[in-house]
Amino acid sequence: MDAYSISFTLGKASHPHGANLRHNNRKFLAANIDPTRTKENVTYRQQNVCAAYHHLFDQAVKEYNDQQYRKDRMIDDYYARIAASKREEAFYEVVVQFGDVKTASCESQRGEIAKEMLEDYMFSFQQRNPNLYVFNAVLHMDEASPHLHINFVPFYTKGRKNGLSKGVSMKQALIEEGFKPKTTKDNQLVMWEEAERKEMERILHRHGFVREDKNAHYAHMTVEDFKYSQDLKKLRAQLRDANTVTEMDHEEKSIRRLKDRLAALEHETAKLKKEKRSPYKAFFYTLPEKQAYVQAKLDALQIPYRETENGFEAQECYVDQIRKIEKEYSPKTNQREQLRNDIDRLLMQSKDFEELLERLHAAGYEVKQGKYISVKPKHGGSFLRLKGLGEYYSEQALRNRFAEKARYEQQLAQRVADARRQSTPNAVVLRTIQFYTISFAKGGLPMHRRNQQKPFAWTNDAELDALLALNQKINDGATLNSLRTDFAEKEKAAADAEGKLHTEEQDLQSFYDLKEKLLIVYEGKPSRLFTKEQAVAALHAYPSITAQNYRNVDALIANQEAAVQQAAADLAQKQKEFSESSDTLATAEKVFGGTYVQSLAAEERQRRETQYLPNGIKSANGEGI
Repeated sequence: MDAYSISFTLGKASHPHGANLRHNNRKFLAANIDPTRTKENVTYRQQNVCAAYHHLFDQAVKEYNDQQYRKDRMIDDYYARIAASKREEAFYEVVVQFGDVKTASCESQRGEIAKEMLEDYMFSFQQRNPNLYVFNAVLHMDEASPHLHINFVPFYTKGRKNGLSKGVSMKQALIEEGFKPKTTKDNQLVMWEEAERKEMERILHRHGFVREDKNAHYAHMTVEDFKYSQDLKKLRAQLRDANTVTEMDHEEKSIRRLKDRLAALEHETAKLKKEKRSPYKAFFYTLPEKQAYVQAKLDALQIPYRETENGFEAQECYVDQIRKIEKEYSPKTNQREQLRNDIDRLLMQSKDFEELLERLHAAGYEVKQGKYISVKPKHGGSFLRLKGLGEYYSEQALRNRFAEKARYEQQLAQRVADARRQSTPNAVVLRTIQFYTISFAKGGLPMHRRNQQKPFAWTNDAELDALLALNQKINDGATLNSLRTDFAEKEKAAADAEGKLHTEEQDLQSFYDLKEKLLIVYEGKPSRLFTKEQAVAALHAYPSITAQNYRNVDALIANQEAAVQQAAADLAQKQKEFSESSDTLATAEKVFGGTYVQSLAAEERQRRETQYLPNGIKSANGEGI
């Protein structure tokens, strides 16, 4: 059976060659473009990336801004914020190709077949990837071989407790699509790329082809590797020619120059081969900003790496360069924000206001008392008045917070005593809550605010919220077994909703195909999907459709599109309920197993330990370097 190779490459907006919209849309013509064939290109979608962000996020931005009281916290331009943050990519691009210049050039019959297969891929991409919003898609027929550029914005909504209700993240978008990582190597990105290549193989099979096995010399070569390989071939050929003619034809200096270039390229090739054999090392950072800085530098230097759940992995041969980049990083510290965080944390570890001042001093702050209490940051700078940190940080406000803290702890102690005396089912949950507050006061746990705009307190603690929600369920009669049953039911409901959406989407695709065939038969529309014979044969199954009523298919499509939207909304709700049930059960398992607080403390110890590792680096299998 005849074969085509397949190529699927993912690029990032921030990468120098990762996504070039001006090139894709032919705003400029590179040297490898044949302008006489540009008219043969196919534009499926061409939307400005800013307009795409407005379409996706305007409602979420409005809802977020409506909740803000401070103007500096409001978002004016979400695209500009994401593009400048370096934490997430503003958008991505995939380049898809069947065959290559040697096996499927644009002007050949195989090139036309490759174009048809690329169109099949394009028409199903958005349906397969609902969390990857396509804003630009172009099929190029004016270069050496047909290929497809798809630009998209990855978005997600699950698990966003703070900030906007919808966010940008390739990792989370793919997880929301169902690509749940199994290991750091088999992560969601690897799984998704493999799924897309499998789809390309299915398209090949539908067209009567198989995938060409390219495990020969060029398997998995990067573009740079391939160019070096081609340069070496050319130089060796030139040297062979130079050595078979007289010196009148080729001067000795020219031959020497060729040999020098060949030696340099062979050295570079040896270096690349060594890099390929180099094992992967895992890098992780306590500061997300530092990780984003390092990855941005790696992208700029075109140093390959692969993202993991807790950081990224790069080959050992790049460790020295990465360490150099890490040393260049200078954190942008906000002294006021840092002081607020330290006050919040130390307040919960202190008995009263006076002890708080002592703890601030012990933490390296210089405290000056007078008419107003001022604190000088431990890393230098001028004294800052506590009063100037905001309404929650004046002396009186802090003393009031101590009173609220003491009142909460007293009420909690009373509830624990009552539950023990009465042996109520929620006694273990209340004891865990009390143990949590004690452990936090000893400095062993991290701060997780529920509301980021308010100071940390027992009433603004995400962990305590989870425990209190569990306590309420126990009060309402829930048990560990009933929570497990609820989890199983929610999991099945989410799976059923996913199946329903898949069925509705298949039905919608059937209506789209039907309309395409009707237009071929009744309007003579040219189609790359079906021949006229195929369309006529397919319509034999619909004897009631005539030239007078075939346009009724538009109403069927509209109804089915509404059904798909409803199924998608139902799935989102079921998945939300499943996620909440999963979180509740996970909390309950740890609480009733007596490990809830211990697991939080262990995670915090591990996080703090990474601060003392020179570069936050381990081998990819988890062993320390």
